[in-house]
Formats: sequence, C-alpha cells, structure tokens
Amino acid sequence: MNRPRAIRLLLAMGVLVTAGWLLRGYITDDTFIHLRYAHNLIELGEFSFNPGESSYGATSPLWIFGLALLLKLGVSPFAAAWLLGVLSGVMVILLMDAILEQMSVSAIWKGAILLLAACDAWFLRWTFSGMETPLSTGMLLLLLWPLVSGRDVGWGVSRGPLWQRYLAWGAGAGLAGLVRPELMLVAPLALPWLMWFEYFRAGAVGGPEARHRARPHRPLLAAIGGWLVVTVPWLTYAWIAFGRLTPGTAAAKSSTIAASPLAVMEYLLASVRQLAVVQGLLWLVALALVIMVLIRNSMSQNARLSDSIAEDLPAPSRAAEFDPARTTPGHGPWSVWGPVALVGIAVTWTVALLGGYAIKQVWIISRYVAPVAPVLLLALTVIGEWLMGGREGDRSRRRICISVIVVGVVATLLLNGWILTTQIVPHARKFSVGVKECYLAMGEWLGENTPEDTVIAALDIGAVGYGSQRHVLDLMGLVSPEILDLGREVGFAEMVESGAWLPEAGTTAEVVRPDYFIDRSEGVPRWDGRVVRGVRFDLIDTCILEGVGIREPQPWTVALYRLELVDTRVKAATGG
Repeated sequence: MNRPRAIRLLLAMGVLVTAGWLLRGYITDDTFIHLRYAHNLIELGEFSFNPGESSYGATSPLWIFGLALLLKLGVSPFAAAWLLGVLSGVMVILLMDAILEQMSVSAIWKGAILLLAACDAWFLRWTFSGMETPLSTGMLLLLLWPLVSGRDVGWGVSRGPLWQRYLAWGAGAGLAGLVRPELMLVAPLALPWLMWFEYFRAGAVGGPEARHRARPHRPLLAAIGGWLVVTVPWLTYAWIAFGRLTPGTAAAKSSTIAASPLAVMEYLLASVRQLAVVQGLLWLVALALVIMVLIRNSMSQNARLSDSIAEDLPAPSRAAEFDPARTTPGHGPWSVWGPVALVGIAVTWTVALLGGYAIKQVWIISRYVAPVAPVLLLALTVIGEWLMGGREGDRSRRRICISVIVVGVVATLLLNGWILTTQIVPHARKFSVGVKECYLAMGEWLGENTPEDTVIAALDIGAVGYGSQRHVLDLMGLVSPEILDLGREVGFAEMVESGAWLPEAGTTAEVVRPDYFIDRSEGVPRWDGRVVRGVRFDLIDTCILEGVGIREPQPWTVALYRLELVDTRVKAATGG
C-alpha cells in the first residue's frame, strides 16, 4: 500500500472512530424490531415479531440474518447491532477507497473524495444506529466494481470469461434487495450500463473485430441467473409464509400511486433535500464548472469539451494491440466508457430510487436516500475531471477551477461536521435515552407484571415488544396485517385517533382485543378516562420522549394505559 493511500484510509477511519465515540449509545426503536426478529429466528426458528405469527414486518431480512449470526456467536444484542453497523461502515470506506484507487484522479483528490464520503453526516448517523443503511450503501458500491476492475477487459480480448463475474454481480444485486426491498428492482438497473461499458471496452481494446465478437448474452444471462438464485427462494418463502412479496413497512410508509404531478413533485423535492443537505454544495461546484466551460467554449471555438475526451481515445492503429497495462482506469477504454457508465448508473439509480419514493408518496427520512450518496460522489468526481480537462496551456482557468473545487470540498466538510455535532449528536443522545427510559422501560414493566398472553397495542413497537416479550398489536400495521388493511382503508391517523382499531364489544372480529395501550402524542395524555367501543382507558404511567427525529424535535408524551371493559348498555328502568 502506497503512502498517500494509507494516509487517506487512516483519516477516513479516524472520522469513523470519532463519530462512533460521539454517537455512542445511539439506538432507534426500529433497531429493536430487527433484534426481536433475530431473537425469534434463533430461539423459535421462525421469521416473526410476535411468536407463532410469521410476519414480514422488517425491512431488511439480510440484516436480521446478520444479527442472528452474531447473537448465536454470543454477542449481546446491543453490541451485535452496533458491531454489524460498524463492520458495514468500514466496508463502505474500503470499497470507496478501492474504487478511487482505480480511477485516474490525483492522489490528493482521491483523499478528498474519500474524506467527503467518510464525513457524510447521514452515513455516520446511520452507521452507529444499528440500522441497515451502511450495508445497503456498501452493496451499491460493490455493484460498481466491474467498471474499475482490470482483470477482464472485454469479449474476445479477456483473460477469463465475463459470465463468471456477472453471475456474482447478479447474486450481489439480489442480496442488495434483501437489505432494502426497493433495491431489488433499483440495483439491477445498472446492468444495461455495465453491458454497454463492456461492449465498447472490447472495441476500444481489441478494435472493431473484437466489438463485433462482443455479444452480451452470456454475461447478461449470468447476471439474471445470479439475481434469480438469490431472490426466487426468498420471494417464494415470503409468499408462502407471509402471503406477500414485500415487507409491511413498504405498505405502511407509503400511499397509493400519486396521480397528481404536483404531489409527486412535492415528495421528490423532499427526497432531493435530504441529499442536498450533505452534498448540495458539491452540486453547485459542478454547476459552476459547467458554466465556466460554457463561457470558455463561447470565447474559443477551438477549445471544446469534446476535444479533451477525444484525446483519451486510443488511435485506431493501436486499438487492436492488447496491452493489459492500458486496460486500467485512466488509460484506454476507461477514460471514456468507464466514466460515462458510472455517471449513467448514478443518475439511473438516483432517479429510480427518488422517483419511486415520490410516486408511492413515501415519507422520506435520510436513511432511505443515503445509500446513493457515495455513488453520486463518484459521479461528481469524474464529471469534475472531465470539466477540468482541456488544453494544458489554459493554466489560469485550471487554477480557477481548482480553487472553486477546493472551496466546495472544504465547505461541504465543514457543513457535514456542523450537522453532525449540532443536529445529529444532540438528537441521538436525547432520543436514545427516551427510547430506553420510555418504551423499553414500559415494555420491561409489562413483561414483569402481566400474564404471558397479554396483548399490547402500540404505535412504536420495537422496544416495547423487545422489552415485554408479549404479543404486540402494531397500530402502524408493520407486523399486524389486519391493522395494515384497516389503516390503508380509513387512514392510519384517523384510525388511531378514532379507536377504530378496537373491536366492537360483543362482536367477533379479526382484530385482537388489547389489554394495554402505549400511545405517543404531543401535550397531555389524550386517552385518559375515555370510553371507546366499550373500553375505558386508565392511565398508568407517562414519560417524555425528546423528539422522534431531527425534523420533529418537539417533546412527545408517551403514555401507558390499561384497557378495561365497561358495560355501556342502557339498563331498562324498574318500577313498583
């Protein structure tokens, strides 16, 4: 390992260690959902939140399998969630560095890009939350590897069959879909770009004859086969066990397909804002470079951007010479086709992911969009390299461009540092305390003071279910299909506030009658003393949860109620 690479890796790992210390103890309620699924998988041999009820209420099966493995090895639950996140975060750093090492930018810029990826505030937040976000980020980076690998260079001139690599690639794309369900469809969208890249790389290295021999059917079929080998068994099991192919989270956190373009645009802008918070300044830098290039070209007809690209293409007389040294990034075919494919994949993934969220009207949080951030960062890197190209004599313009990039990089690093220290860290500390002292403590109290057949209704089920080890009626419908159907029919907020989740007294209903209810609301407890559908809500305990997110920092009241049946029938009058 050369010295510049070792230095940038040490700096990136130093950022990771520092963030880990600042975010020590951070945990979310959803982390407990994964932990309970992992616990039941080990102890009961079933994929369930409530024992005996198989349910697809967790977003990431692969994350649960990883947690189950660590628990089986004797790692404590909280440590298992933390360790899996850290290992995934380290994987992201190493993959990002490996891709940068194969690119043609200077060592200084490689260090800057790796540092930008490591300092991404959303990446650091979710790496130490016990959630699957860093693993999904790493899976997307792994799927970019064919673009920078120099082991094989194209059909007809390669030292090994490409179908083997793309068989593994397809399996990786399938595994990405088991980390986040949306990636099951989004990740394979990179395949056309990769096939296009391999086709033109073959021609650039081996000449027209090699391009003529290049046929994508074998690696394409291998990639599809690898994807099917991973996804079909899981989808078959999901359909048999849960009666559905996608997790309940996908349905509970989205609406029907938006018909209004304005509604789609509103949700799309919400997704873009999440990425712009940590990368927006770099987008402005790229825009500034584009404007500078346009100005330069308008002043000099002979200095076009296409000239800098054409100079990298191998001469036709040399194209047929197979030289492995010229198949690495920065030489030969990579200098054009690799960057184009990389930018194409970044744009395709981003548009598909954010557009899909917008069309389905998904309430966006940062961990949904964070996985594409380093991919966009790599795309910005090659775009910047293109825009910096041109005639070597134009040194003044290059100095200006470099100055603009330096200002953008430094400002982005400072902004992410500010977001981490002033927004994320305070929220993480307060929220983690609230989850443990409210939800987990109430769950443990219920576990110690109620019979095993007790049913608890709750809006946030993770820590409550994990602490109580009781049956939970999930009022968001993640693990309670009957509630999911009801909520989608009348609206979840209206269903909860009206008490429609309670079965009518004296009727036989699919919805189980809960014995306790844990509510979360702003202000004073809203159910104390109310009688709904023959059930009276008796307040037992309350606590304060300091914010459920960075965008919702207000305090919330968590209230525990005992539900008592009351006779609401009007008795007939008696007389003498």
